[in-house]
Amino acid sequence: MRGIKFFCALCCFLFAFDAARAVDITGVVSVDVTADTAAAAKSQAFNSARRDVIARELRNYANAEQLDAAIKQSSVDELIDIISSSAVSGERTSDTAYTANISFVIDGDAAKSWMEKYSVQNWLPSSSAAAVVAPENSIIAVVTLYNPISDWAALNAVARAANVDIATKNIIGSRVSFVVRDADVSKLSRALRENGWRVASTTGGIIISR
Repeated sequence: MRGIKFFCALCCFLFAFDAARAVDITGVVSVDVTADTAAAAKSQAFNSARRDVIARELRNYANAEQLDAAIKQSSVDELIDIISSSAVSGERTSDTAYTANISFVIDGDAAKSWMEKYSVQNWLPSSSAAAVVAPENSIIAVVTLYNPISDWAALNAVARAANVDIATKNIIGSRVSFVVRDADVSKLSRALRENGWRVASTTGGIIISR
């Protein structure tokens, strides 16, 4: 009860934050497409590869069923807007075929805005999230709590059962940032997954959601 009261009280406060770097995600797809012309094959290959990368890479940060539905509903231009850059290697063309390895960089902020437009539950951080610096030999974990009190209590119960100490850094809305020692990251990630949580690694930390 004391922990719940503390959490509720903490939710009442807002902090001043610096802008943080959004998560950018890279994925690579190999394509081999045949069409009436080489240009048509290349266009089809890029559109297919773009969808595949978005679907595969964002599954680590979103509800998979809702994500797939959003991709089906989205226009080509909407999916193009999520991509910040692309690169091609091993490109081969003929009169009717296109073969290549295509890499895409997904813009984290654009992807988050797109998912929210289509009501996709996600825990992808944006550049407006808190900039939190981890202490030495530690990482920052960020969890999105859709049922704040029960989810936070459940996460703490998993951490205690795994003998992992966590220290809350800040709370913005439904998002809580906390510190985990480097030595405990794998143990906590495994325990959370075993208890139905989703855990994705990112630069300098982990992202958690149910």
